[in-house]
Amino acid sequence: MKKSILAVLLAACAVAGAKAQTLTFGVKGGLNVAKLTNTDNSHTRASIYAGGFANFALNDMFAIQPELLYSGQGYYYRDVANNKYTTKLGYINLPVMFQVHLVEEFFLEAGPQVGLLASSKVKAGKVTVDTKDDMTTADFGLGFGLGYQFPVGVGITARYMFGLTDVYKNATEAHKNSVASIGLSYTFNKKFKL
Repeated sequence: MKKSILAVLLAACAVAGAKAQTLTFGVKGGLNVAKLTNTDNSHTRASIYAGGFANFALNDMFAIQPELLYSGQGYYYRDVANNKYTTKLGYINLPVMFQVHLVEEFFLEAGPQVGLLASSKVKAGKVTVDTKDDMTTADFGLGFGLGYQFPVGVGITARYMFGLTDVYKNATEAHKNSVASIGLSYTFNKKFKL
């Protein structure tokens, strides 16, 4: 499964490079609301995401957008004594989104994502423990979203990403990432014809 998703990502980038008519670049960032599936009494954790993207417009309707993002994820829970335990996960994510522009400004998108674990810490009160050795290094997922881009280059985006792989190495049941994001993007006005 992991090799299949990676192959799709590489193929998408190759096709985009070969068929793109217009190339633009931009930056984006915003709010993540994340949690892990199959985690009892867990609550969502709010964090941020930020990074950049390249947008390959194939024509007026279709585009492919690879991105490189830092993404804060994780969850928290409280035990019976009301002590709070927060799992903070940090990923470097590479999504490749296939976009359909229903009108010039509004688009729907979907595509695969591969993420590399950058950090994993559990915080309880003033104590923080590094738990990166307990986690899987690569996280594969799928995303769906939509967006609206104003003519000045500013855009509003929303996306939901769900993980396909277990984030823990030796868990008895699968715990997968679940992340909803909303944010702003800015596409630089310079367009490169390919």
